[in-house]
Amino acid sequence: MMGFLCLSPSASGRGKSLRVSRPARDPIPAASPTPTPKGVGRGFAWLLERSDVRLGPVAQFAAATGVVLVGTIVAVLLYQLVDLTRLAIFFLGSVIVCALLFGRRPGVFAAFLAFAAYNFSLVEPRFTFRLVGAEDLLTLAAFLIVALSIGGLAGRVRDSERQARMRADETDALLEASRAFGDAVDVDAVALDLQSRLSAIVGGDAVVADAPPPAGWRSRALSRDPSALVAAWRPGAAAGADAARQDRLCALMIDLASAAVNRIHLVDVRTGLEAEARAGRLRDAILSSISHDLRTPLATVLASASSLQEYGDRFDLKTRDDLAGVIVHEADRLNRYVERLLDLSRIQAGQVAPRLEPTSLSEVVDAAVRRLPARAETAVHADALDAAPPVLADGKLLEQAVFNLLDNALNHGGDGVRVEVRTRREGDAVILLIEDDGPGVEDDELADLGRKFHRGRRRPPGATGAGIGLAVVKGFVEAMGGALDFARGQDGRRGLRAGVTLRAAEAA
Repeated sequence: MMGFLCLSPSASGRGKSLRVSRPARDPIPAASPTPTPKGVGRGFAWLLERSDVRLGPVAQFAAATGVVLVGTIVAVLLYQLVDLTRLAIFFLGSVIVCALLFGRRPGVFAAFLAFAAYNFSLVEPRFTFRLVGAEDLLTLAAFLIVALSIGGLAGRVRDSERQARMRADETDALLEASRAFGDAVDVDAVALDLQSRLSAIVGGDAVVADAPPPAGWRSRALSRDPSALVAAWRPGAAAGADAARQDRLCALMIDLASAAVNRIHLVDVRTGLEAEARAGRLRDAILSSISHDLRTPLATVLASASSLQEYGDRFDLKTRDDLAGVIVHEADRLNRYVERLLDLSRIQAGQVAPRLEPTSLSEVVDAAVRRLPARAETAVHADALDAAPPVLADGKLLEQAVFNLLDNALNHGGDGVRVEVRTRREGDAVILLIEDDGPGVEDDELADLGRKFHRGRRRPPGATGAGIGLAVVKGFVEAMGGALDFARGQDGRRGLRAGVTLRAAEAA
């Protein structure tokens, strides 16, 4: 094909003119096609991506005119100064550059422009559009066909690469938005994120609200609910032909946000149903506990007080003292139960605000033991706490937690139970261990300890309690930044060991 595009001196005496080059009679056999290396393909794709020029339609055609003009000037200079004759490649090169830089339409426009420039500047008679002879006409016709083919094909390559890159960018944007919307836990956060993404897509204004969109804006509701959020956007001034693509991408983005909003609503509904179910179970447990654990000490106090009131003058001094002791004991038991209910309600309401400061474990345990019944003095052994390092805790909350643990061990350990209190240092933490040699619990029950209103299956006869004390301990310890865990005794057969892990004061 290039044989039709050669400039050579003519024998007609008119000076330089165009002449069709004839192919040789014995052409060289064509070489077998060689597959294009992958590196060349990647390099060409990289070149297309780096050379992409985004201009408006008018600017593209103006730039194409400039490129052809530069090619024409270079060709004319070489024609005049160096006396080169094969200069069509400069015009075809300008067509290729325009097609690769701006796309198919500017490439075709550059082909016609290069054809006219070639005819005007190099074909005799020069600087006119008049043709002399059929040979010149055939040459220019071949040039135009080749230029149009090259411009169209190169422009199609550019347009295809640009569309593929645009689709890849859209896919990446949708994937990233899907991940962001999937991680959102709040409808307002989804709305703000969607608004910023729509604004970035259209290059203009966007809003997501539960009000009607402004006049003249494109809009779409996030759901069919009349009270649902409405996304509205107004394309920027440079949208042009991309308006349809922007609308399609905005619609897909809104669909992703709508799915996220529906998911959040479903999670809220499920959370509400679960909370209502837990509240129902808690209410039933409280009513059951009150009906037993409150009525029993009240009945005992009422019976003892009425006996003293009606028959007090007939009882001897020892009997009256015993009845008064029963009243005091049951009233104290009732008071502890009410206090634990109040502590549990504070924990559930999030109103526990501990004041953390260096606290002596020895002083806390001594204060808790003094509040226990008299038998605790012989049952509780806490002689090894003097060397325990101070911990970062709230003294009052920690004392109440230790009291509940010791009371639970004495109450469920049975007669003759032995309770040992000791500490262990692990890094920056101090673990307060309270271990008894009572019947303990089953292995599958350890995870339930600390749950509200849970009562052990191995409760000895006469054991009292509503399953609140350990729940209060867990809430107080966690509020102080610690942890509570339970395990079997050291021998692995009997007893229960509770561990309260707190941070050492010196590590704070």
